Amino acid sequence: MLQQILRDMYVDPEILAELDEDQKQTLFCKMREEQVRRWKAWNDKLCEDTIKSNAKNSNKKSVEFMKGSDGEPWVWVMGEHEDDKSIEEILREEAAEKARQLAEKETEKIREEMRKEMKAQLISDYVDLSPKIEFPPQKYEIETDMDIYCSVEEIQAKIHSKPRNLNNYSLNYYPVKNNNKFSFNDAANIPEEVTNTQKVAQRVALWEKKFLSDKTCEIFQKIQKKQQEAAKEAEEEEIKKDQLWREQERKAKQADQQKREIARRARQEHKLNSEFQLDTSYTTVNSGVPPGRTAVLEWYRNKERERSAGLDPSNNVMPWFHGLITRQESEKLLLSQPCGTFLVRLSERIWGYAISYRAKDKCKHYLVSAVPKYMFVGNNQMEHETLGDMINFHHTQPLTGGETLQYPCPRGFPAAIEELFQEK
Repeated sequence: MLQQILRDMYVDPEILAELDEDQKQTLFCKMREEQVRRWKAWNDKLCEDTIKSNAKNSNKKSVEFMKGSDGEPWVWVMGEHEDDKSIEEILREEAAEKARQLAEKETEKIREEMRKEMKAQLISDYVDLSPKIEFPPQKYEIETDMDIYCSVEEIQAKIHSKPRNLNNYSLNYYPVKNNNKFSFNDAANIPEEVTNTQKVAQRVALWEKKFLSDKTCEIFQKIQKKQQEAAKEAEEEEIKKDQLWREQERKAKQADQQKREIARRARQEHKLNSEFQLDTSYTTVNSGVPPGRTAVLEWYRNKERERSAGLDPSNNVMPWFHGLITRQESEKLLLSQPCGTFLVRLSERIWGYAISYRAKDKCKHYLVSAVPKYMFVGNNQMEHETLGDMINFHHTQPLTGGETLQYPCPRGFPAAIEELFQEK
């Protein structure tokens, strides 16, 4: 059974359930030893195969790099040698070669057509310069004296009855105007020297040489123009990319500067928080933190209005109560006031209030918990039944730093008071 388990590396759950802990431990050790043995055998076989493979590969061809004077692989960099062509020269030669090849292809396409046209031109030239027979003045000898006395009709009869001697005729060549009619169907009657193949070939060769030269120049100029346009487009695209990159860099720097500014303000605010407290015990915040501005307003309407927090006996708002304003807004109001000026505002950090005080060279802020009674946040603080009692107490009794609450700060945000008393 053990040999079968080690061979299959599998234990039936029913068999395993019948074994005690010592037997299970022994079986586990045996299976682990078998795993290690198999792994070593596999690793040895893998090493033997690798050695054999390396031995076979050692007989194969290999590549060796030519060494330079410094013993390192010799490297040739295009354009560094004095005999190397510049990239502009290489591009010019490639454009010229491409233009020549394209011109040859185009010339080859129309060569046969030009050969036919040259042959037709030779025939046309022959027709326009064909010989015309010009008869010389007719001279007739008077055979007898009796001819003098012949009538006109008799003399004409003698002329027509006498045969003409063609040897006396002369051939004069002169061009004939285009109204002379000739059909190319009569080309078979044209002399062979007119339609001589060699003559046609010579004309075609002259035409081909001139056409090839002109066409090569034309194509080369087009290729150069395209290259210049492509280079101009690439330059413009590079300028656009550079401008885009600069804009992105500017935005990144601006965003980084904004992050730095936010971090600087956070550090400064943290520093002010630590400096503006007269007593470190006042900085301890209750564990219950309002979830937001709306929750603070609802808390005041439902709880604190019943306790007349910030209100006088006639339910009028106390001059020092400013509602729910921020720390920055309170400092903005206090900085223009004399030392000793203070205000009370709702806090979003705890279920309570904050007293902001204008000190000699800065503003100070104190957190006031409203649960269950009114007192500064911290340990062993004096409790007051109402918020007004706490403010009246510190009119005469100084805070930890020796300051007393002397002058209520005029309101600068009346909307903050109005929203506290809006109907639901």
